[in-house]
Amino acid sequence: MPQVTPTPTPFEAPRLTLLDPVSGQPRELLTPGRPTLITFLRGTWCEACRTFLDRVTPLHGPLEARGVALVGVVCQGRHWVQSWLALNPLPFPLLVDEHRDAARAYGVYKALGLDGIHIARPASFLVDRSGHVVWSHIGGDKQDRPDNDQLLATLARLT
Repeated sequence: MPQVTPTPTPFEAPRLTLLDPVSGQPRELLTPGRPTLITFLRGTWCEACRTFLDRVTPLHGPLEARGVALVGVVCQGRHWVQSWLALNPLPFPLLVDEHRDAARAYGVYKALGLDGIHIARPASFLVDRSGHVVWSHIGGDKQDRPDNDQLLATLARLT
């Protein structure tokens, strides 16, 4: 089971605007004045990512109750994500990182590997109200994610 620990030295979160695949409109990745939990996904084609979305979706309500915004980032083309969301709606935004700008800015871009090319490593970042990353988990493989209990315990300590 992965260890979930605070980021040793909080750092300023990259402020980016990504595309909402449903509306086609740009959207800020961070929610001003609120903590934001950002989770990077390899793609909607990834079975491990879809399983993670199934597992993290029930957290949306408890996170909202704590004032924490949940945002997914997927390194995939808008059309594919829009089609997938039409069949699998989510209660939180799943933004498109077509050019991998967010994945690069957060240090999770993976150019080439046995499990994919031009994707993001599975990762989650908790950004506090002031815009600093105070916790992160970068997976070693496509299934390496903190479980919900670990995630909620971490959020309780850091928000």
